Amino acid sequence: MKTKLTLSFLSIFFLISTASCGSSKEALEEITHLSQDCPGETVPTEVHVDCFMHEKENSATAFAVLKSPNPKHEPILFLHGGPGGRSVIDRHIWLTPRSKLLSTHDLILVDQKGSGESSPSLDCWEVDQGLNKDSISACKNRLSSDGINFSSYQVKGIAEDIAQLRVSLGIKKWNLYGVSFGSRIALELLSIDGDAVNSAVLDSPLPPHVPAYDSLPSGSERAINLALDNCQKIGECDLSLLNKEIYDCSHTENLLSGCLGDLLGELNKNPILFSGPEGNITVDDSTFAFELVRTLAHPDGKNVVPKAVMLALDGRLAEAMQSLLRINISGYSKGDALSEGVQYSSECLDELPKNNPSIEKYSTPLASALSKREETLQEICAIWTPGEVLIKKHNPKSFRTETLILSGLLDPVTPASWSLKTKESLPNAILIQRENWTHAPSLNDECAKKLVYEFFDNSRWSVENPPC
Repeated sequence: MKTKLTLSFLSIFFLISTASCGSSKEALEEITHLSQDCPGETVPTEVHVDCFMHEKENSATAFAVLKSPNPKHEPILFLHGGPGGRSVIDRHIWLTPRSKLLSTHDLILVDQKGSGESSPSLDCWEVDQGLNKDSISACKNRLSSDGINFSSYQVKGIAEDIAQLRVSLGIKKWNLYGVSFGSRIALELLSIDGDAVNSAVLDSPLPPHVPAYDSLPSGSERAINLALDNCQKIGECDLSLLNKEIYDCSHTENLLSGCLGDLLGELNKNPILFSGPEGNITVDDSTFAFELVRTLAHPDGKNVVPKAVMLALDGRLAEAMQSLLRINISGYSKGDALSEGVQYSSECLDELPKNNPSIEKYSTPLASALSKREETLQEICAIWTPGEVLIKKHNPKSFRTETLILSGLLDPVTPASWSLKTKESLPNAILIQRENWTHAPSLNDECAKKLVYEFFDNSRWSVENPPC
């Protein structure tokens, strides 16, 4: 019998200035064109774009260079999320419309080690046909037979690969722009190659010293609770309109602790079979809760999630699931956007050891349902990196690099409390938090985009007086 598994939280989400380059001939010999044309769709743009491979003995890192017409400042290195995301094939999101960052900076997009167009790829095509113990084992065995050392795809290995790229390109100084898991790589680069970092933006940060899986359920719960509360405040979530014969909400004013908890308790006892766009799905409390998280992480999720909860409480679970599953990550190219092998390697070796899944920590139905994702990770890691995983202490290092931290109170994936933890190790950081922001605001919100541009453009302002 095959055991059905589900994806983890941290996988929801998914530059070079001529003046700054002084590469030696020996270093340049490691840089080759990726292909005659960059991979993926071609979009009309006046920006000069080149794609390359950074060739090493047993691997190659794919990267794209988006050239500014007027590079006044150090290049910006964009670090995508994941683990196991990509950015080279999705370069058009910076071109249509053209990012203001390109006004004065070259932009470097790197497919982190094992991801995207980089080689070898740790993409697990086996799990695309169904995520279960057999498909995970098949991918692990295939990659292992190819000589893949999973430990080299931890955060440190990914960061070291990027630091080598900087040296090969002859870049003395650059700026780091990390989103979600990319912020974790940025922090590691500050640790191992900090002298080369001029400034950094950390959007929806993942600090290394936070036990992510232990703290995610409560953090996600707070974000969902805020979205539901906001819906009630503006009068769009009226409990009195619900069918009281299904869920009587008269006993509470709070959707989360009251009726939603009742619904999740019922789904835990009696899961419902739902016919989704990709086949039948067994909807239990964990499945429904995770779809709330996944959807709220989307820019439009703050409007969709409360309405989906109201539908479910009204006995219309199928409609609720359809509305949640309809939300997809927009603006990205088609194709497999996640290298599962990188995801499993990093989460099993970097993240899981910091957590203590054996203790009972959650008292509410929603947090308890979300905590089951940690059990899923344990099952995956028992296959991917078998053996005892010891709890490790991670003491945060202090960096004086000028840094901008962006965080949304509606972010259910990298909760706002993590940004406060991140700032503790960055005394020169500016932290901007907004109630209407969800995950990765700098990729979707115009104000957040402006903050990033002005920060990198050396427009210094205080947290008390931001430009928007």
